[in-house]
Amino acid sequence: MYPNWVNKHKQKGTNISCINGRYYLYAVSSVWNKDKGRAQKITKEYLGRITEDGLIAPKSKAARIETPVAVKEYGASAVLNTIGSEILSELRGVFPVYGEQIFTIAALRVIEQCPFKRIEHFYKNSNLSELFSSLKLSGKELSLFLNNFGGTREQMIKFMERFITGNKHILFDCTGILSKSEKMGINRKGYNAHHDYEPQVNLLYAFACESKSPVYYRLVPGNVRDISAFKLSVSEAGLSNVVIVADKGFGSESNFNMLEEAHIKYIIPLKRNSSLFDTTKLTTGDKSVLDGYFMFNDRPIWYYKLNGVIVFLDGDLKNCEEKRYLKNIENNIDGYTMAGFIENQYKFGTIALKSNACGTAQDIYSLYKERWEIEQSFDFLKNLLEQDKSYMQNEKSLETWAFINHISLMLNYKIYNLLREKKLLSKFSVADFISHLKYIFKVKINDSWYLSEITKKTKQFLDKMNLHIT
Repeated sequence: MYPNWVNKHKQKGTNISCINGRYYLYAVSSVWNKDKGRAQKITKEYLGRITEDGLIAPKSKAARIETPVAVKEYGASAVLNTIGSEILSELRGVFPVYGEQIFTIAALRVIEQCPFKRIEHFYKNSNLSELFSSLKLSGKELSLFLNNFGGTREQMIKFMERFITGNKHILFDCTGILSKSEKMGINRKGYNAHHDYEPQVNLLYAFACESKSPVYYRLVPGNVRDISAFKLSVSEAGLSNVVIVADKGFGSESNFNMLEEAHIKYIIPLKRNSSLFDTTKLTTGDKSVLDGYFMFNDRPIWYYKLNGVIVFLDGDLKNCEEKRYLKNIENNIDGYTMAGFIENQYKFGTIALKSNACGTAQDIYSLYKERWEIEQSFDFLKNLLEQDKSYMQNEKSLETWAFINHISLMLNYKIYNLLREKKLLSKFSVADFISHLKYIFKVKINDSWYLSEITKKTKQFLDKMNLHIT
């Protein structure tokens, strides 16, 4: 709430801003923003400073016209520039010409989830244009960049190696990206978890357990869903400490043999109908025949090893799965019968893992659970960054697209890990973080920049995060 002596100057077509305890009056108009689907205020003219003695207008009409007022997004871009300083430094070192451009595009994709054709617009209205001035980001220039930069895979690997080094455990997984371009050979019809057989590209990702961040990616044809893709990726990245954690679709004898021959460590879950999954010990109902238990997230996890497979039993999960199955029977859901319940009663609550990785059963289980972090990466990529499909028309531009998304994903994880560190993940998401910060602006008046007002709710959020926007 502004004092009455300030509010009395508020009239139709004007707006008041408080900057560093001083009040300023502007002429504004409203235009429809088709991208945001709502009206947006546009500052037309600076009318003067409001004091208790009245309005102090600019010295002349000419001064009002010649001294425009600029407003730029500041909070999110400033924080990303700070927490992403290591990423920016490495980009500058490996890509002296394009480093700042890549960082800027990736940061804008995090803040605005915008397509490439809208990058220039958001760049001009962001503090990033003050930090990294004169970047060429028009549609035509970006098109040239996408094609030219895509041929620098060797340098991309050099950049990614900087973040792989020193990590004890690297986990691998794969997801599909839809792509219908008819000018590429890499997008092939293939299977994914959503039973979508459209042309797609498979995106292999490596995730570092220690730093809890994505560190490597590789694009492979959409019809390649075997371990050979992981094998080549391990070789390209020069990894010696990798543990492949794949989904149940990779649990075949041929894949296990290929991994063993390549001396690659793996943890792969088996389907519950796999012939390798022996439930004999579970059918006794006697826990004394099991090898033991350990606590995970304050829950007892029982386990036993048999024929190179470790079977884990989670009692809480077992109860949930039994309850869900019986409810489906009661609701007459197709495929759910009492006979089926009896047949599967000893498999409810179980996870069977085949692995050649070193460590105890608890170590193997904990590493497998880290796979959730990779799933979180894919969730960020496909939902928060809205990159579940690509419209790139050739393989070079697709490679550039994937690399920039990789940088965006790394920045997302900087935010995510910051929220985790502050124990705020249960209350705030990465999207919440961006939403609070992107509406902190800086206003330029008479060639000087001032921080705009910050809402009470955003101030409370900044205090919880121990962030200081200046």
